[in-house]
Amino acid sequence: MKTPIHSLRIVFALSALACSVILVLFAHGRAQWTPEFWLQLLATSLAISAAVCFLAFRKGKMQLVDVPLGYFVGVFLRHLLLTYVASAIALSAIGWALIYLVTRTAPNALALAILAGSWLSLWLAPGIASITTWRKLQGVSNSDA
Repeated sequence: MKTPIHSLRIVFALSALACSVILVLFAHGRAQWTPEFWLQLLATSLAISAAVCFLAFRKGKMQLVDVPLGYFVGVFLRHLLLTYVASAIALSAIGWALIYLVTRTAPNALALAILAGSWLSLWLAPGIASITTWRKLQGVSNSDA
């Protein structure tokens, strides 16, 4: 069985949308949650994710052609796990440094940073794993030719 051609594009687009929602919520800070706020959040997030997807998908990037499903799942899950761990560590380290600068309490800053880094990585890792998986699968198909 072959992998559907747009599988990586769907995963990347959903990851980009989730990250853009988090970015817009972070940028708006403590805005009042009115219906206008939610419409603005939706419109801005969709615009950001559409722009990111346009850049990522141009020239036929992230399409899978004749990739066996079992091989794809193995490669994608390995890349997803490695990307999640790496981004969680990196985001936690950055978060710890920033939070510690503000609070000057290392244990509380570390706990909050690990929580934030682990949570943000859940949304960021699938998009990055989609890119790295596509590159890996391109390298395999190019070496076969």
